[in-house]
Amino acid sequence: MRSMFSNFSTEKLKLIKIDGSSIENIEALVEPDLIFVEDSSIIIEEGDIFERELSNGAMEYYEVLDRGFHKGMHGIPDHYQALVKKTTTKSYTNCITYNINNESGEIKINSTDNSVNVNINLREEDTALFETIKSMAEAMENKDEIIAAVNGMQKEVGTKSFLSKYNEFIQATANHIAVFAPFIPMLSKFLMN
Repeated sequence: MRSMFSNFSTEKLKLIKIDGSSIENIEALVEPDLIFVEDSSIIIEEGDIFERELSNGAMEYYEVLDRGFHKGMHGIPDHYQALVKKTTTKSYTNCITYNINNESGEIKINSTDNSVNVNINLREEDTALFETIKSMAEAMENKDEIIAAVNGMQKEVGTKSFLSKYNEFIQATANHIAVFAPFIPMLSKFLMN
């Protein structure tokens, strides 16, 4: 089947996926707000970035706002008419790494190409919360398990690992839920989405 772009000047683009992987040499027709891609075997998703090299070597980046998949009909094959927005860099707001300094309670969140630093210091009342729970655990028969779970949560505040430590705490205190139930809402504020 003849390409629907055969009468148009196309160029080769690179598609950079949200997860950081990339697909090279995608034949596309580039318009200011739309990028047409005939190859429907490629998965284009909202948030992906198209990278375009200009004839002078400069780079342009286009963020996919709507993949615009169109089902073929009447001799026109399946294709994309991706609604895009030109961006200044190939930034990925969805790719985030966390660097934790447990000494100061500081959390640095770095997105690829654009760094955003957020400092979260455990407040005195937060530290007091963990200490109160540990002191209450002293009266329990499985105090070592509960204290270890609390220490694990305290160490992982601000990380994705906090959830698993939180679950360990819930399991360790299951037989004493009436005692620890008032602390659950205070601990859940540390859960990350």
